[in-house]
Amino acid sequence: MKLLYKTLLSTMLVSPLCVNIYAQQQIPNSDFEGGWTDCVPWTFYVSQGEEGRYGEISEVVAGKNPTGWIISNVAGMASYYEGSASGLGTTLVGDSVEGFNSNCAVKLTNNPNPFMEAQIVPGYMTLGPAWSTANPSFSITGITINNSDGGAFGGMKFNERPTGIEFMYKRSRGEDKPAEKSTVVAYLWKGHWTQKDVPAVVYMAGDPVCKDMTDRDRCILGMDMTGCQGGEVSKSDDAELIAVINAEITEDASEWTKFSAKFDYKSDATPEMINIIIAAGDYFGGASVVGKDNSLIVDDVKLIYAENDKNVYSGVLNIDMMGNALATNKPATIEITPAGEGKCTFTLPNFVLEMPGAEPMILGDIVVNDVTTSEENGVTTYKGDVKGMQLAGGTIVADVTLNGTISGNNVEMNIDVMWSGIPIKVSFTSTTSGISDINADTNAPVEYFNIQGMRVNADNMAPGIYVKRQGNKVSKILVK
Repeated sequence: MKLLYKTLLSTMLVSPLCVNIYAQQQIPNSDFEGGWTDCVPWTFYVSQGEEGRYGEISEVVAGKNPTGWIISNVAGMASYYEGSASGLGTTLVGDSVEGFNSNCAVKLTNNPNPFMEAQIVPGYMTLGPAWSTANPSFSITGITINNSDGGAFGGMKFNERPTGIEFMYKRSRGEDKPAEKSTVVAYLWKGHWTQKDVPAVVYMAGDPVCKDMTDRDRCILGMDMTGCQGGEVSKSDDAELIAVINAEITEDASEWTKFSAKFDYKSDATPEMINIIIAAGDYFGGASVVGKDNSLIVDDVKLIYAENDKNVYSGVLNIDMMGNALATNKPATIEITPAGEGKCTFTLPNFVLEMPGAEPMILGDIVVNDVTTSEENGVTTYKGDVKGMQLAGGTIVADVTLNGTISGNNVEMNIDVMWSGIPIKVSFTSTTSGISDINADTNAPVEYFNIQGMRVNADNMAPGIYVKRQGNKVSKILVK
């Protein structure tokens, strides 16, 4: 077999090719598999006379969030015992459930306060802090909630211009208000808006503790602030709303269903921030429209880029030639470029065969145009083929067949190459759901590869993009 490898090499003109890999910015922990952390609500109630009346207030934990996101759980009234705070009337509206072909998704549900059944807390999640506030009053007939308000502020640093957003969801309605829509709000902006004196800690009697709020959703979106809590709104000189999505979901779905919506761009400016808000109910509708038990399950939140941009996936290749394994779990990337309805272009950049006892065979880009795509139950299937593909500068002519699937962030692609009766079977499997999600095995040795898949010395890497492998985790890095 070694002689065959050398014979094959002697017939080829090998010329390295350059490739520009552009990994578009995505949302960290978009599949919610990257861990969950304590949820600490921005606002809660404190009984008059308790510790912290006019000073710093101890944090109250109310359930869990997927790391990088905030769920609109509320802590209720803070109670202090032996120096620690807990919430009376804590209401949880988000939880981890089985995901779309994965372990975790987020279930958002409009749930009642355990002490006040009529007070329904809306279930939503956001990249920026969630907040809610109200001013309770007491009488012989019970507790009345006044001046309720809430939403989200802030977000995540971001400097791209995606065309839209998509995710997988399931949806159900309770008996209370089954007509309530679900809401998806996303927006890009630069600069800052500041609202003075927003109630942050509310007491059973007396004035609340107020704080300035930066980049409140309604302020950025230019919405009417009538009836909203807080004071004057000001903005920086460079403050600008760049793009927005304000979409709704009205149909129930017992099976996983794909949601997608496009950004409405207001400006050509480069964003500095992004926020995404996904709500089980009518996010801007107010307390009166919130329906008990209305729920939305969400998984695999993904930003979509323009048709001519590449969707780049990191993963590993397994390569078999005539029954001999040439590569196992070799770091690689593939590119999927949309090309109209039901069509795309598949690219495996700079395909290289490393054979025992021979120099690497740099075949170049494997490109399959006019790939047909179809979708069923949230799984996209890819089928395509090319007759007479020219590789290695035209010195090799081969037939290539592509078959694969993408399910959320899980990618499986089989690329069968037939060259002069010699079968080369290549399989690609994604190993991460986004560069920001990677938590490498710190006990495993670290290896670095260039974009041609060749191992490089970590102490002698020229500026450029490299692939880092540690254990079974793979990521892309930029060396400057």
